[in-house]
Amino acid sequence: MSGLIPESFIQSLLERVDIVDVVGQRVPLKPSGHEHKACCPFHDENTPSFYVSPQKQFYHCFGCGAHGTAIGFVMQYDGLEFPAAIEALAGMVGMEVPRAPGARPDDRQRREREALFGALDAAQNFFRARLGQSKSASEYLAKRGFDARTMDEFGIGLAPDAWAELTDHLLEQGFKAEALEQAGLSSRARNNNLIDRFRNRIMFPIHDRRGRVIAFGGRDLSDDGPKYLNSAESPVFHKGRELYRLFQARRGGLPERLLVVEGYMDAAALFQFGFEEAVATLGTAVSADHLELMFRATSVVVFCFDGDAAGRRAAWKGLEAALPAMRADREVRFLFLPEGEDPDSLVRGEGARGFAERLSKAVPLSGFLFDQLARPLDLSAPDGRARLVALAEPLLARLPAGPFADLMAEELKRRAGHSGSWKPVAVKRSPSISGSSERPLTPVQYAVAILVHYPELVEAAKEIALDVPGEIKGVRFLARLIEFCTEKPQITTAQVLEHWRDAPEGRFLSGLATRDLAGGIEQLRPALVEALERIHAQLIRSRIGQLQHCQSAGGLGEEQAAELRHWLSKRTTGEAGSNEKPK
Repeated sequence: MSGLIPESFIQSLLERVDIVDVVGQRVPLKPSGHEHKACCPFHDENTPSFYVSPQKQFYHCFGCGAHGTAIGFVMQYDGLEFPAAIEALAGMVGMEVPRAPGARPDDRQRREREALFGALDAAQNFFRARLGQSKSASEYLAKRGFDARTMDEFGIGLAPDAWAELTDHLLEQGFKAEALEQAGLSSRARNNNLIDRFRNRIMFPIHDRRGRVIAFGGRDLSDDGPKYLNSAESPVFHKGRELYRLFQARRGGLPERLLVVEGYMDAAALFQFGFEEAVATLGTAVSADHLELMFRATSVVVFCFDGDAAGRRAAWKGLEAALPAMRADREVRFLFLPEGEDPDSLVRGEGARGFAERLSKAVPLSGFLFDQLARPLDLSAPDGRARLVALAEPLLARLPAGPFADLMAEELKRRAGHSGSWKPVAVKRSPSISGSSERPLTPVQYAVAILVHYPELVEAAKEIALDVPGEIKGVRFLARLIEFCTEKPQITTAQVLEHWRDAPEGRFLSGLATRDLAGGIEQLRPALVEALERIHAQLIRSRIGQLQHCQSAGGLGEEQAAELRHWLSKRTTGEAGSNEKPK
């Protein structure tokens, strides 16, 4: 069991979830025999080496080594922790995640986080209700051009022009002052009284990747404070790792592209004009974490920045963050808006068609990079071209090896006459399988591998005893695996792996699950029996060696001598598969 989620629920969840559906919602799969295949979403490739097995409920990439269950895929692809992945999959099949009773070290942390989510959700309801009661705020939004559908979609609300109206409301509902401060809803005044952090502001809720409210952004309705104010970071909100409206952009499936803007109003205006794929950063520069989040949702990211110097600086930071994430199946483009315009004003002024036309002319990352570096240079002279190479090399060296890096080298050579001496970053293979797939398996490892691939073959293991008191590495784990599979008919590879996910054997099992075993289930049934018979014989030889060592060291008692004669007779008569024990 991981965390407080009962293992029985995890096993039931894996019975209900189909990994083909889970992966297929995020990656285009094509049937391939008894499996499905695609280009791997975790590394750069042109030929599909990523396979999903509906029979094993397991995925494996033969290129980079990525592998696992539906739970592991959601964790890696969606960037979720284990409990969040369980929640996401349970939501797909209409199951409610239970929590196991009992005191655990993380009980207190879990209760504290639940209190924060509860307070934030209650605050969202409060802000929404206050907006409906404010004529001036409604008129302001109408003047800005926002319709009812957009306001409902974005959950727009109002923080009233009062010192502690929200704070008092939440305290009356039973929320503790400490939770309100931690959630970023309240703060301490100079006299130590608890007051509202947001006052007289249009409020935009910020959601996490599971759709929960984790923070707020507020647009000032007066000139008394900063124009925009975000929640402070909290145990549930880390602005450098979140994107405004990413949950909503992904809600209907993976979008063809994401439009990245700088403000809530920009995202809302674009949504209203049909660009529902707009997301926004939260007052921070674009980071590598942001890019990974985006590329898990789409293969095309378009940054929409102001055309002034500040906008170009922000775009350059986005480019630098994007370089390590660039692969052949990913594209980054930059749309620079006219001076004095932002996406909100531009889409309202030019309409959806005009904005779409501008998007079609967005500059690709390669063009922006080389054009920006070459701007102050004279490329008609060797000096300028050499300088371009020198400026480009440290940036291009951040690219991962692959077709995109190769093409960038060609582009540099086309512009400067020289591709430079930089080298892209080598793509590392998954350490979990390095070397393991090439080494021969011991009989114990082979038996475990067969059961991991085909747990239903456990029926063939029942006639062979492994309780001989000899010692062979891994045999006790094999016995536990046989017992586990026996107790759970119809169990899948995925369920076996999830049972041992956090155990020391988990990595060993995952590695075996990626092995290519020769033969199908009918050929592996007798192979499993043969492996178990060999293990039984090895256990007998091991026990004989133990007893003979004791005999030479100090002699054997009557019971041990009888046991030695028994095992010697079994070895002599060749009854290695017998279940008979010494009397």
